[in-house]
Amino acid sequence: MKGLDDPINGLNPAIFALDALTAGVTMLNADGRVVAINEAFADFMRQNALGGEPRGMGADYLGLYAGIVAPEDIDAVAVGIQRLLFGTRGPFRYQFKVRAPHGLVWIKLAAVRVGLPQAPFVMVTHEEITSQRRAQEALQEATARLLHAEDDERRRIARELHDSTAQYLTGAKLLASQLVVAEASEAAKAQVDALLRQCLEEIRSLTYLLHPPNLEQFGLAGAIRHLADGFAQRTGMSIALEIAPTFPRLRHASEIALYRVTQEALSNAHRHANSQKATLGLRLVDDMVLLTVRDYGVGIRPSPAPAAPGVGLSSMRLRLQLLNGRLELNDAQPGLRIEAWAPITGR
Repeated sequence: MKGLDDPINGLNPAIFALDALTAGVTMLNADGRVVAINEAFADFMRQNALGGEPRGMGADYLGLYAGIVAPEDIDAVAVGIQRLLFGTRGPFRYQFKVRAPHGLVWIKLAAVRVGLPQAPFVMVTHEEITSQRRAQEALQEATARLLHAEDDERRRIARELHDSTAQYLTGAKLLASQLVVAEASEAAKAQVDALLRQCLEEIRSLTYLLHPPNLEQFGLAGAIRHLADGFAQRTGMSIALEIAPTFPRLRHASEIALYRVTQEALSNAHRHANSQKATLGLRLVDDMVLLTVRDYGVGIRPSPAPAAPGVGLSSMRLRLQLLNGRLELNDAQPGLRIEAWAPITGR
């Protein structure tokens, strides 16, 4: 390890064993200046043109990243290190990108406070995770393509049901109404007519659930209003809407994701929470869209053994994460409040 030729200010000579670590290690004093580095971090500095001779010793640690790391990332690391120096329990962890000469490099940083209380130091470890991040991004892209393919297939099936099966049933209903069968009772004829009518209604409901045409025509706000009306009629649930009449159109990916969250949340409220009413809200908060679904059912019940998350909940989270959004579940007492956040702009 370079620097700290003698153990000072409460630092133990064992820190010199850090040269055996593959992760880069930097020791910072209370002023945020580099007072020791191990060989792995020295190699990282050389590869990415950081600092100068003697390998950044005495340099302002955050200044090493000026111009090659985004300012917001530098600020976040600065806040984390300052909190450690002022006694916050660690470790502080952060991930950021470095614009290295050979391309973008992802770094995972972890920092802890060491030394005596009157002379604190911060030990910062750095580990390159570029390959892991690229693999994660590739998996996310593949998952996104899979979800898009699923939505496209839903749309295709919905059109097939509407354009073929529903038309056949409509024709059969018309022909059945014209048939005159002497042996058939009026009750039997009425039963046939009722069965065909029920088939048509179920086909139309399934078609809409697979791919809501109102989403493309009227946007998310209009589609949610229509969904709430239909859901209330089918289940008897009372649904209150808190959506501004002038709520704007969003990009298609956000509208699809938030609509599917609404579908799943209402279904869960009816089937699992046994809620007789719900409240749907949709509004803009800064640069985010906030969808809220509040039910008044059983809420979050404590369980001796944590249950595995359902497929529906996992699907909701995944759809939002692919948009750089998030899903939050909050105990509303009574009931459950689901908050789905999605950025207004982005990928």
